[in-house]
Amino acid sequence: MLVTGGAGFIGSHLVERLLELGANVSVIDTMLCGNKIERLSGHKNLVIHEEDVLNVAAIAPLFKDQDVVFHLAAVVGVEETQDEPVNLLNVEVVGTSNVISLAAKNKVKRFIFASSSEVYGDSLKPMVEEGPFNPKSTYALTKLIGEHFCMAYYQKFGLEYTALRFFNSYGPRQDDRFVLSRFVNRALVGQELYIYGDGNQTRDFTYVQDSVDMSLLAGIMDEGVNQVINFGTGKAVSINTLADMVLSTLNLKGQVNTKYVNYDRRRSLEIEVFNRIADTAKAETLLGYKPVTGLKTGLQKYIDWYKKRA
Repeated sequence: MLVTGGAGFIGSHLVERLLELGANVSVIDTMLCGNKIERLSGHKNLVIHEEDVLNVAAIAPLFKDQDVVFHLAAVVGVEETQDEPVNLLNVEVVGTSNVISLAAKNKVKRFIFASSSEVYGDSLKPMVEEGPFNPKSTYALTKLIGEHFCMAYYQKFGLEYTALRFFNSYGPRQDDRFVLSRFVNRALVGQELYIYGDGNQTRDFTYVQDSVDMSLLAGIMDEGVNQVINFGTGKAVSINTLADMVLSTLNLKGQVNTKYVNYDRRRSLEIEVFNRIADTAKAETLLGYKPVTGLKTGLQKYIDWYKKRA
């Protein structure tokens, strides 16, 4: 198994699970956002390559004899994708092109592409895989391009793929570039929680272990071949509700305040998605899987992990 972005948030959990299942795993990661699998570096079935998906010469030999490639390498975080547009395009478009091309040349059996719910833009209704699509950011557009790479390489080279549109994964090892982890981290040190706009925007929060299980099923089940599949819970939660849940779970209501702030250059109103919820029927029908971790349970698991780490 080869995992690009394997030292990142979702990638590290995926690598850990693959090793638990007895797989031989190779990881490609620049480590620019940290190394979340450092503690696994001595594992006999793991080889870590500190390389960039933009460096074809360096990564090409790593695709030989791989059965499945999980392509998770990406530029993540709203601020990062806004501040570094050229790097975003390089990693998401050129990097994905490099990886999928090498997978096809080496006759990889299955290519799993980590796409995003960002491709849909806004919708008050559950988002279905057929669209409509209204990507509001360059990041969202690059994920659609990646999905079309998958389709094109299947049509031309027969490379089987599954593209997974993840909806707001969260859990242990996630850093505070993301709303749930940011709320918890700030609340635990007594800092007020910043909420953009009015806080009524909604998200579909999916626990990371569920995201990993979905990725594994996509890698082994024939029913998911050459499909684009949502992975969320089908439940929308407002940012206001999330903030209240965090403070209630930490027993900090009345002690830590929330503050509403205006959108700014780094997080602009133009790219904000106000309503996001997954239609999960396709995942349930094709892969027979529903998320098993509710937000209340997942939030407590993240808090427990954070407190042990601190």
